[in-house]
Amino acid sequence: MFKDLAGLSFVVLDDIGAWKDVIGKEIEDAHFMCQDERDAMDEITRYSSFPYFTTNVTAADPSYHPVPANNRVERSIKGPKAELTIYVTVKRQRQTQVQPLVDRLKAAWAKLPTTPTTGGTNVLK
Repeated sequence: MFKDLAGLSFVVLDDIGAWKDVIGKEIEDAHFMCQDERDAMDEITRYSSFPYFTTNVTAADPSYHPVPANNRVERSIKGPKAELTIYVTVKRQRQTQVQPLVDRLKAAWAKLPTTPTTGGTNVLK
């Protein structure tokens, strides 16, 4: 759970959307070192022992290169506060046109891994 992470320092990609608010609210006294660039994030996590977050979406990103396990321990964070509901808002006159894309996204999302060893949902490394 998030409370187990209180007081830690994390390396975090700056552009993580709603997750930024979640971790800011749920991890008490945490320090976040935000990185603008994926390459900088990869470099820091590769050569440091700072914890960082990944999600099931991260594992599906072709530009993501997992850091070797070395001294890291994967921990899955589960529960309602570790899940985000994603909504698609479309004008009614465009619904028929957009619905096939929404259906494909939902199908692809359902196939994403959900265990810590495969990228997991809300996995701390």
